[in-house]
Amino acid sequence: MAANIPAEHVGSDSGGDTLKALGLLVERNKVSNNSLSIHYAKIALNIALRRDSPADLVDAYKWIGKAYLQNHKDSSYYYYEKALRIADSCQLTKQKVHIFYNIASFHSAAYNYTDAISLLDSSIRLAELVKDPEGMANAYISLAIIKRNIHDYESAFKMFELALKTAQKDSLYRQMGVAIGNMAQTPFEKDSLKSWEKQREALNYLSKVSGVEEEMAYIFINMGYQSSVPDSALSYYKKALKLATKANLSKIIFGAYNNMAYSYLDKKNIREAESCLKKAIPLALEVKDTDWLSSLYDTYADVCVEKQDYKQALGFQKKAMKARDADYRQKASDQVRLLAALLNLKSKELLIQNEEKELLVQRNRLQRTELWLAIALILVLGSVFAIFFLQQRSNTKLHKEKIGSAQRIIEMEETEKGRIARELHDLTGQLILGMSGSIENIDFPDPEIKEQIKSRIKELGVSIRQISHRMNRAMIEHFTFSEMITGLCEDVKKLSRMKIDLEMADEFPDLQNELVLHFYRIIQELLTNAAKYARESQITIKIFARNGKLNLLYSDNGSGFIVDEKNHRSMGILNIFERAKLVGGQANLKTTPGLGTSWEIIFPMDQKNSIKS
Repeated sequence: MAANIPAEHVGSDSGGDTLKALGLLVERNKVSNNSLSIHYAKIALNIALRRDSPADLVDAYKWIGKAYLQNHKDSSYYYYEKALRIADSCQLTKQKVHIFYNIASFHSAAYNYTDAISLLDSSIRLAELVKDPEGMANAYISLAIIKRNIHDYESAFKMFELALKTAQKDSLYRQMGVAIGNMAQTPFEKDSLKSWEKQREALNYLSKVSGVEEEMAYIFINMGYQSSVPDSALSYYKKALKLATKANLSKIIFGAYNNMAYSYLDKKNIREAESCLKKAIPLALEVKDTDWLSSLYDTYADVCVEKQDYKQALGFQKKAMKARDADYRQKASDQVRLLAALLNLKSKELLIQNEEKELLVQRNRLQRTELWLAIALILVLGSVFAIFFLQQRSNTKLHKEKIGSAQRIIEMEETEKGRIARELHDLTGQLILGMSGSIENIDFPDPEIKEQIKSRIKELGVSIRQISHRMNRAMIEHFTFSEMITGLCEDVKKLSRMKIDLEMADEFPDLQNELVLHFYRIIQELLTNAAKYARESQITIKIFARNGKLNLLYSDNGSGFIVDEKNHRSMGILNIFERAKLVGGQANLKTTPGLGTSWEIIFPMDQKNSIKS
């Protein structure tokens, strides 16, 4: 389990001493003891309501919104909106820096990244205006995390750099540590030694401030995850566990125990691995964290396999699937509630806007006649230009919609492949365990044959898991380009009778993830088609980089087919052409019945000029 380091936001310093103290208590307990945090926030709100100070009331609403943020996002959003309305009416610019920052987190949670980015931009501009470097650095970090989530890694890295530069000017060690810790992670830093140096630097900065147990624990977990030596990995996981236990950070506790179990398995210490899970699972059940509970059950199943207790392993696999289903349902419910809150607010805003428009129409009714005469004259004079402009805009819009539709279809396909990969992993895991358990209970006249069968079944399980990993977009990003293509060809050769001659270099220039994904899926589609229509043919694949372009030459001696309008409408061939078009490349097909099929596909490695919606 690798971890992302969260940006932290510190409360406002306005209001009386009592409100300040309550705000600090809200901040300190929001994760470790959320009910206590809500209690302090309500006390702060009662005090602020009795005071004649809009600034105090804004801060109180912010704190109660922050307290509800952990488990009641819709309620939290309601209080932040109230804080924003008061800040707007009283022109409290400094408070709006943090309000915009927090409201952006709700839009981000609802995958409404466009509004989230807009709010964070506003937070940054206001922070510059009121000279609030802490608010500015926090907003840059959150903006970088959103950019990373949408795979815009170049922009994400720039945002982290801006956060670091802003934090360094005022020695904001927390923000410096968070920015550097994130920049040390994949895909920003591929050199493992430099990554370790950056993470140590991040820990050095974080150690200079208090209340950063969560940030430091995430870094220790990342360092353990990157360590290839089990004992070293265990030492980092234990440090993370110690910090998380001190701050009562349940998710980090579960992650540390889960990763420790796998490190102990690497050491063949099954007893300690099982001990870690026996400590973590009751805690996950207590806090009802079904997300981590499913992962812990899955890990326990792997431990049982190592113990050769296949019946118990199957039981934990079933528990993992049940917990995962419950987690999906809970997340879907939370998402619906949050979207409903956002939609309700939008509806109210539209209603207010319509009422304001009606008032404006009534006030200007006497001037409407002159206005329409002027508009009619302008329309007559500009009719030719307007028609031309509308035609051009319509053509541009149609083109963008075509590209956008293709991207959405491909994105849906990637999502479906990820789902199938997970189901393949879960279902085949149970099947392999069941087969192993059944064979274990059968008496063979020759024990050596029994062990050979068990070994073959285990190899089959490993192969299927590798295939499911390569289907999953998230797993693809962890392999090098050469490893991905070679692994794909090996999988196909194992599952078919085709002969595949692959010729490619061991290393390629740095390629963008989006380009690699489309290139990989095209090769996958070509081999899938060959398996359907040219099962015993000889396939030749050549991949090379030349003149800033990534080239693919594919040929087989299969049956071929007639290239016509019907074949061009087939989903597989259409997928290849659309993927090439999306990255500004081109695909050329040559095929003749009885004479095989060949493709030439060229991708530009510089994606700045590629076609995007």
